[in-house]
Amino acid sequence: MPAPRFAPLSVGLLLLAGTLLGCDTADKNSAAPFDSLPIKVGFKIGRPGMSDLTHNGSFDGFEPHVALKVLQESLGRSYTSLTVTTANWKDALSDGKVNHNKVDLVIADISEQESLKTDYDLAGPYLQTPLGVLLKASDGTPIGKAEDLRPLAVCVQENTTAYATLQLNGGRPPVVQPDLDACMARLNDGTAQAVLADYVVLQGIAVNSGTGTEHTYRVARDAHIGKAQQLMMVLPKGHQKACELLRKAIADYLQDTDWTTSLKQNLGLGDFTNDEIRDTFRPVTTSVGNRCSA
Repeated sequence: MPAPRFAPLSVGLLLLAGTLLGCDTADKNSAAPFDSLPIKVGFKIGRPGMSDLTHNGSFDGFEPHVALKVLQESLGRSYTSLTVTTANWKDALSDGKVNHNKVDLVIADISEQESLKTDYDLAGPYLQTPLGVLLKASDGTPIGKAEDLRPLAVCVQENTTAYATLQLNGGRPPVVQPDLDACMARLNDGTAQAVLADYVVLQGIAVNSGTGTEHTYRVARDAHIGKAQQLMMVLPKGHQKACELLRKAIADYLQDTDWTTSLKQNLGLGDFTNDEIRDTFRPVTTSVGNRCSA
């Protein structure tokens, strides 16, 4: 849920970054997106377990929990939560138009890509995820590796890692849709047999489907397909101090047992051991030269 707001402080994250990192606060690579409190953080909705909007208007899930731990508890910064989508999060970081709100930071299952580093600073990663396969719970088709998908009609979002993976995998052509909701509709009407996307996103959908322990969908337990994707917090380009400060706070939180507990609870990973969760989903953070703009 969103962090409770603190009274506005006289100094922003820029000064905090300069104090902790020993940087010149007049440097052109300022922390301008965080100079005004509360920080405006963009989350996606419709990602149960990862990030979703509750009936009382607050955000719930693993990503809002990470924001609470990193921004409020570690950095002492107040923030407010706003909605972004796959289609508009980039614009939301640069302006505030009729179809989206202006945000300072996006935490919305965005995978690290070299192409993003031209225009954005990437702080993290706070989670890594392989691709996973979601099927109807009544479908007992065994899926353990990418080759098992070849006979199936598999739905993927266009212009994603999952789409590229299926193109290289051979077998039936992908069922390509503009977003995950459309893929779920294709699965439900039988025009697709499976959905390929980030394991953690699909797991959240599956564990929150159906009633009680009777779920509508399942994620193939041991089908971890492709190279793990690194999920990053995203800022506008040119704010190295704020980015590195976030990266440090994220790295510290990854060592906290709360990170494992929160992921396990939010995504219903009760049959995973703590070691499996760490081995599969906990990333290794790297510093400024790799992800934050120099």
